[in-house]
Amino acid sequence: MKKLLLIPICFITVVSFAQFNLPASVVQRLGNDRSFDRFAYENMRQVTNSRIAAGTDPARQRYFNKQEKFLARTLWYLEGRQDSAGNIFNYAKKTLEESERYADATANAIESTNGSWTLVGPTNNQPSTNNASKGQGRVDRFAFHPTDANIVFAGTPCGGLWKSMDKGTTWSAVNTHIPNLSVSGIVINWQDPNDIYVLTGDGDSNGGDNYFVQGFDYIRPSIGVIKSTDGGITWRRTGDLGISGFYTGYKLIQSPTNPSLLIAATSEGLYRTTNGGGSWELVSPNTDRYFDVEWKPGSSLRVYAASHQNFYISLNAGGSFSNQDDNFDFPVGTATRMAIAVTPDNVNCVYVFAGYSTDSYDNNIGVYKSTDGGDNFIRKTSVDNLVSSARYMHNIAVSSINENVVITGSLELWKSTDGGVNFSLMSSGGDASATNFAHADVHDIAFNPLDNTLYIGTDGGVHRSSNSGTNLVACYNMSNTQFYHFDVSESNTDYMMGGAQDNGTMLRTGNSSIFYHFTGGDGYDIQFLHGAQSPAYFSVNKNLFKSNILFAGHTQMEGINESWYKPIAVSYFNNDIAYTSSDTVFKTTNGGDSWTSKSANGRWALVTCPSNSNRIYAAGGASWNDGGSQSEKTLKRSDNGGDSWINLRTSPGFPSNITKITSIGVSPSNSARVWVTMGGFTDNQKVYYSSNSGGDWLNITGSLPNIPVNCIAVDENADAYIGTDIGVFFRSATMTDWQPFYNLMPRIPVTELHIRGSVIYASTFGRGIWRSSTYTECPAELSLVANLTGYRFYEAAEITTSSVLSGGISTEVFMQARTSVTMLPGFSADATTGEKFKAWIANCGTGGIPVFDRTIDAGFSRADGQLKFEMPFDGKASVLVLDNNQQLKHIISLNEVYRKGRVELNSSLTASLTGTVVLVIDGQLGGTIVL
Repeated sequence: MKKLLLIPICFITVVSFAQFNLPASVVQRLGNDRSFDRFAYENMRQVTNSRIAAGTDPARQRYFNKQEKFLARTLWYLEGRQDSAGNIFNYAKKTLEESERYADATANAIESTNGSWTLVGPTNNQPSTNNASKGQGRVDRFAFHPTDANIVFAGTPCGGLWKSMDKGTTWSAVNTHIPNLSVSGIVINWQDPNDIYVLTGDGDSNGGDNYFVQGFDYIRPSIGVIKSTDGGITWRRTGDLGISGFYTGYKLIQSPTNPSLLIAATSEGLYRTTNGGGSWELVSPNTDRYFDVEWKPGSSLRVYAASHQNFYISLNAGGSFSNQDDNFDFPVGTATRMAIAVTPDNVNCVYVFAGYSTDSYDNNIGVYKSTDGGDNFIRKTSVDNLVSSARYMHNIAVSSINENVVITGSLELWKSTDGGVNFSLMSSGGDASATNFAHADVHDIAFNPLDNTLYIGTDGGVHRSSNSGTNLVACYNMSNTQFYHFDVSESNTDYMMGGAQDNGTMLRTGNSSIFYHFTGGDGYDIQFLHGAQSPAYFSVNKNLFKSNILFAGHTQMEGINESWYKPIAVSYFNNDIAYTSSDTVFKTTNGGDSWTSKSANGRWALVTCPSNSNRIYAAGGASWNDGGSQSEKTLKRSDNGGDSWINLRTSPGFPSNITKITSIGVSPSNSARVWVTMGGFTDNQKVYYSSNSGGDWLNITGSLPNIPVNCIAVDENADAYIGTDIGVFFRSATMTDWQPFYNLMPRIPVTELHIRGSVIYASTFGRGIWRSSTYTECPAELSLVANLTGYRFYEAAEITTSSVLSGGISTEVFMQARTSVTMLPGFSADATTGEKFKAWIANCGTGGIPVFDRTIDAGFSRADGQLKFEMPFDGKASVLVLDNNQQLKHIISLNEVYRKGRVELNSSLTASLTGTVVLVIDGQLGGTIVL
């Protein structure tokens, strides 16, 4: 298991909206009010008024339509991640803190019971008969191994860091156990490639100054720079950058002559470390938003940097920067984002791509070139088509072997072969069969300096070219899809459909990890007709659709209010009856031909009941442009198909103040048994249960960490599974608390759960769709003889195995037993080829030998036949003997309770035992001795 080692973090609780670079009019209206409801109202009001003011100008209408989509994404994500007072705050740091606190508090239950999650997909994406395009998931940054051109790293906004050993043909996740990890910069140490630095925070989704939709810096904010010294197995936060409040990252670079010197470009300035991340200092002349920073190739001193409309040069290795705007022959002072490109082909060549002037919504300032190290720039072109939404996507790269081959990226890719004078459209985003296909919205362009291979990161994934963009190959074998919701057909689990950010709706129709691109846009909720594998209802952006039989096409539903992210529910008794909701529930009784409005609000959650044809539960809050209040946050039940509703918010036991109800679960066999989950960070307010249709409520939060709960699924036995921002938890009808159920699942927000027979499926926001066997009691014996590949977890009272592990680095096998794990002749796990194997002794439903994320100096010693150690506090200690292969050989003490102070273990076994004795105190390494 890979874990993040934390350095203490100072959590900021007071932040002003002025930090978010909103327009003065919005900041003035908000004042010191940090509430989500007020923020949503003011910004949605701003985008609505701006669209009206734009009149019929098509360019400005397109601009504001895109801004509204960005705003809707942000509001959807933040609405479920407010603090206990309903305010916007740095949830990324809080999630990390809560994840580690929970792991420390439950050291013997770090891993989950019985379940073993494996990836369903998509591992690739193909066009469908309904849509000729395709897309997998957004990729924002690239980095390259210093000596091996086959090894490429890629950073994603929600799915963490990825590594390819074959130039992007296949990918594997690197840091899967760091919650909410967004990557905005990557450095692979040229001196030692096992040293990896990652700058966190989703900069591209937080655009910048005077940008009322983006520029908030709290949609996936930064937790600083993290570092691994073992190739990505373990991670540690480097020193704090010293930034108070929210911020995001944009670029991380390393000196070509000093491996300990790095510079980070952030939304709050440029920061430099000279000791490998031990400490950082502000080196920019201000705390503006810096989008790019580049080292002059081979130089130990000269560094270039760009904010939204200013260009800077450092002549002292980034110790200080000076403004060089006067070096440009045409002013760049009205730009809204600037990008820089350099090349080893000519170390004095510098390109600057300045886009979107602030006084025009569809104007490109131009591409500039310097041949004297940035001292003088000449504008080569000012073609408008090169730029779209500059703050979200704005890039330039130059070939590492030809300084005149230049590629820019925004909505599309453009290429010049004459040093930026003339550009031609390089990519096509509509037809995935085209040799120059690339998904729209380009976030990074990079030439590998070792072989000049071109890599492009887009909203759809990675594209690669071996001939500077003449032909493009989609390298979509990265499971980084951001799913809002999904559904699995009840009649055929091969049929699966999900709604994804940037990549519309994705459809699977066979037992495969490859999905088909069914529609574009931002897909959201999905609902198959019950007992059928087609058709299905699905919502995209503001609209609701229904697919045709066998997904041959789709039809838009009419008569429903336009609103973002509509939930869908279909009757279990009549597939012609379905429901959807904005701030008002709509119902059809004729398969979607017509819809009528009902009085309840189901914008947050809407469910029908498998055992009651007339019962519906609905939860919702005020529309984002309505201001919002507690009275408008409702939970209701209808017993007559939506004709009338009963208020459940005031029932005994239900909290009077809530941030967001995220989901509703109903027992398949008894519609009176209902569960409600809560978003936000209000401690001890996560899950509520009612046995009488919401007449009264019981808080069953238990010991759950204080993180958002996003979804719930309930089985026939009233056993419940919940999806949180760090994985899945389980609680049976007879349990008194929740248990972790996230073995081998990345620590990522789980957005929806579905149970089909003995299998549970989960969608995630950044790592695709996963599956696991459902909870079962621990078997007495388990015998494993088949060859084992991939991620696997086994648990039993006794385990015997003669299996051979294969598959290289993609294989990790874990075995946990109450009494013994026996490796019989024939068993093999070869670490030299990358397979990982771990076995330990522990009761079912608990963790075993923990992953040590801290070390306690317990004064562990052996003298006169005694083992001695110092307990630093009251707690449990285990003394375990491992053989030369680090496998458990003997237990001297297992989770014995000791008081603080000196402990002496008199064991007759210690005189004859050989091996390594390991002391574990409350899940932390206390010391080792070799006998």
